[in-house]
Amino acid sequence: MAEVKNREFGIIKCYLPMKGYGFIRRNVGRDVFFLRTDAPNEAALIEGATVSFTVQTDKKGPRAQDIQREG
Repeated sequence: MAEVKNREFGIIKCYLPMKGYGFIRRNVGRDVFFLRTDAPNEAALIEGATVSFTVQTDKKGPRAQDIQREG
C-alpha cells in the first residue's frame, strides 16, 4: 500500500521534457523523482522554480505528485 505524506517544498533540480521526468531538490531530505503527469500544469516544471508537492512512496521508492508552482 502506498504512503502519502503532507505537502513539502523544494526546487525543480532538473526536468527533461523529452523524457517526461525530472527531480526536485527537497528542502529536507533526498531529491525526489517525478513524472510530467505528476504536475497538473507542465508550465510549473521549470528548472529552479520553487514548488510544493506531496510524496507517495511505493516499492520503487518516493515520487513527487500534485506538483504546484509557488510564488
